[in-house]
Amino acid sequence: MPTPFVLAVDVGAGSLRAGLVDMHGRVRAASAVPLSIREPRRGFAEIDPEHWWSALRRTSAAALRGLPRRGRVVAVCVCGLTRTQVLLDRRRRPLGPAIAFRDARAAAIARELPGTTAFDAEARLAWIERHQPARHERIDLVVEPREFLAGRLTGRFVTGLAPWQCVGPVRDDVTPELREVPVFAGAMDTWASAVGAGAVLPGDAYDIAGTSEAIGLLTARPARAPGLVSLPWTEGAHQVGGPTQAGADCALWCHAAFRVRGSFEVALARVGRGPLRADAPVFLPYLAGERAPVWNSEVRGAFHGIGRGSAPDDFLWSVLEGVALAVRDVLDVAQEGSGTRARELRVAGGGARSDAWCRIKADVTGLPVLRSAEPETGLVGAAVAAAVGLGLAADIAGAASAMVTRLRRFEPRRARHDAHTARFARYRRIRQAALALAASAPA
Repeated sequence: MPTPFVLAVDVGAGSLRAGLVDMHGRVRAASAVPLSIREPRRGFAEIDPEHWWSALRRTSAAALRGLPRRGRVVAVCVCGLTRTQVLLDRRRRPLGPAIAFRDARAAAIARELPGTTAFDAEARLAWIERHQPARHERIDLVVEPREFLAGRLTGRFVTGLAPWQCVGPVRDDVTPELREVPVFAGAMDTWASAVGAGAVLPGDAYDIAGTSEAIGLLTARPARAPGLVSLPWTEGAHQVGGPTQAGADCALWCHAAFRVRGSFEVALARVGRGPLRADAPVFLPYLAGERAPVWNSEVRGAFHGIGRGSAPDDFLWSVLEGVALAVRDVLDVAQEGSGTRARELRVAGGGARSDAWCRIKADVTGLPVLRSAEPETGLVGAAVAAAVGLGLAADIAGAASAMVTRLRRFEPRRARHDAHTARFARYRRIRQAALALAASAPA
């Protein structure tokens, strides 16, 4: 009998990845095509949807070349970026570049619309209506990147489906190897990566550490917390959490700006595994504003506590800690609002590949950090959704338990956790001061 594989696709900010995933969660023939977000003007962040389609065709072709002789692709599932709008006309053609997740052009208009921010689709569409009325008139449908690609694969452009629901079969003219293979709706990249890391039950927390971090806590019942997003997660769990603007982007910036010694990977390992730097500055990682939990596109970051002895390594350590403090900030708000205590923190994404950063996050949050041995957790999460859609697993938790089995654990160190907790109190005071300064700045 042929071995079943899912062609899983993960659309990220820096690359589109695709690979074949078997029913044990093993990924083979994975490949990636780099992507770049254009910033043509201050506050703008855009990407051409055709780049996604081209990247999908290239990576899927590479994956199919690696299909074992006795293997068979039984499903396709695309997961990817959220809070990124693809504007389509009546013929389902893109009306210019997609508006990427970190685009802040609608900041001024968002202030006129109660309950919205510059990162919300409502504010962005209002900006287009005001500044690009001809383009606005042609909009017939707004979709997310995964929905755009599923539409290109099947000819059906739909929104609002559960991750395990079928969009339709692959069109005959896409590629002969995938003809009539069912395409499942998939989900946002955060969901796929978190599920692929094993965050599926109430009490599980997750941190998807990419260009920016996405953090959440799973609860048994719907919960609300100020500044966080609440949504259904799996059949038996809900999520409260949200995306930040902080992440590996901050560390890359610091490494370059302060000319930290060694390559980025070498510097990260050296600084991260060193002693706790109690006298290092506290870093507020708001280099491009912040999303959860403050949702302010105009607030900016800061180092507090710089002295004559502050060296490049100190600044990089502060950035690693500052991103971890942002993770704790979201988790603390989620726990307080939901009444659910986090049991452990499942991590995934490029930033999770650093042992040193995982240890810092365990120390800062006080939670055991668990990292899957399979780095392509987004692809595994997409395969989990497809397995449920195919009827090969009863539910998401069951599929994940079969596919996410190899984990490494990082335990928090009590003395370091206490020291980080004292610095976290400073972090929150610095944040309040930064928000006040942003509010008083001239428009």
